[in-house]
Amino acid sequence: MSRRGETAEEVSIHAYNVLLWSLLSFLPAAAVVLMAAPFPYSLFVVALVIAPMLLTAVVLAGPSHRFAAEQRSFLADTPSVIGSMGMSMNRTSSLERAVEMSTRSGNGALQGAISSVAWKALTGETADLRKGLSAWTSGLDKMNDGLRRALHLVMAAEESEGEGRDRLLDRANSIALEGLREVCERYVGSLSFPVMLVFAFGVLAPVMLFSLIPLLGIQDGLAGGSLDLGSLTMVLLVLVPVFTLGYIRSMMERNPLRSLKKGCSISRERCFLLLVPLPVSLLIYAAAHSPLPATLAGLGMLLGVLVIGAPKGNREQGIERSFVDAMYRLGNAMLGGQDLERAFEEVAITEQGPFSDWGMRMVHATRTDRISLAEAVKGDLELYEGYPVIYQNYLAVMACAGEDHAGAGKLAINLAQSQDDMARTQAKVRENLRPVTDMMGITSILFAPAIIGLTGGIMGLIGGGTSALTAVASVYVVELAFIVNHFLGSLDGWRSDKLGTRSYGTRGAMALGVYLIASLCGQTLLSHLL
Repeated sequence: MSRRGETAEEVSIHAYNVLLWSLLSFLPAAAVVLMAAPFPYSLFVVALVIAPMLLTAVVLAGPSHRFAAEQRSFLADTPSVIGSMGMSMNRTSSLERAVEMSTRSGNGALQGAISSVAWKALTGETADLRKGLSAWTSGLDKMNDGLRRALHLVMAAEESEGEGRDRLLDRANSIALEGLREVCERYVGSLSFPVMLVFAFGVLAPVMLFSLIPLLGIQDGLAGGSLDLGSLTMVLLVLVPVFTLGYIRSMMERNPLRSLKKGCSISRERCFLLLVPLPVSLLIYAAAHSPLPATLAGLGMLLGVLVIGAPKGNREQGIERSFVDAMYRLGNAMLGGQDLERAFEEVAITEQGPFSDWGMRMVHATRTDRISLAEAVKGDLELYEGYPVIYQNYLAVMACAGEDHAGAGKLAINLAQSQDDMARTQAKVRENLRPVTDMMGITSILFAPAIIGLTGGIMGLIGGGTSALTAVASVYVVELAFIVNHFLGSLDGWRSDKLGTRSYGTRGAMALGVYLIASLCGQTLLSHLL
């Protein structure tokens, strides 16, 4: 709040204004709904009454939420910053020079924060750089204890000489790596209960509700009424997915491996194709006057667009593996005495993987554009947008190579080790949660569609609203497959907006196919039995 120029009083006043305006907006709407809407739609008055309090709570929690997000963004850059400072301190025992080198190691949130500390020391806002850096570390969150201890060891190394300085700097590097590993392990240990909640309330509970539909339909038939599909559609297609996705998002935002950078990498052509099924469904509904063919046609087109021409989601892990292996080899080559350009070109030629094409493209840019290798990598927006941590690590190595090739080689090996630790943590997430996640995936594409399909068969026998119910159930099974796929993809670490569209389409198509087959088989089997 102090960096943004905010005070607690200003935040409180802003929250109070939001509360007043939301009360003026939502309370009249709640009164109208309570008097005009029939049951059960009148229950929405509860949401309209709670909404002002929720908005006020969001405004009050804004500063703490931004602080937590900023602290998480420091974690991934900690090894490169501490490694750059250690390399500089090995050459020249100057804290100012080490801080300057760390700010040139990338353009992440941590480098920007340290730059602001150095700027305050230069402008006289703080007494000196050491005191300013110490004061800044005192404001770090508990998750950045490794960063705090490592920075204090680097400052202590300025006063040491010889082997004592080397031991302090080596200890600072190891603490930075251990701190990141410990935070990731704590996050892994905290996922068991949230994953069980997602499975229970986001997957099993709606399926159980669908299984009760025949009983509800029979009771309505005996009473001379009909099944309220409007309320069922609102609950299953809107309320349950919204709350489930919100809980998944809140859980994934605590992931220390998650980057703050966001963005959608789907092309405009694919975005346009994803919007086409909606008007096509409306046209079919207007022509056939039935929701079932319109729904199935729209879902078929949507799933086809997601599957056709989209790369597989697990490809991203292979790309990261190739870049990490190349960093190991680059570090070993520079430790062996080669300079950065020669070592980089040699690795790009000999590496078998995605790094080879990217590396040769960077080498070609240095020759045709007459720029340095560091400038070519810094200007590569594709790597920056797709793999921000790898991008920062390569920038750090190349910035340090301008000072000391051997030190940059050691830093490259440390950063590659850090990337390996992060990859092992992601693998550990899946291994620890595999029993629940496997059951969740199988339920979303097999058990849930089969149960809902048999339910539709029973509804076909007792009559009434079968076509509309089948359309609603078709949308729900695809939506459930999408939600589960998004959750599992978030645990894996690949970006669903870039490389996971085929996985979405494949799971959705399997779930829809199982549902339709089960529905047809259920109607045929039950009609023979009865």
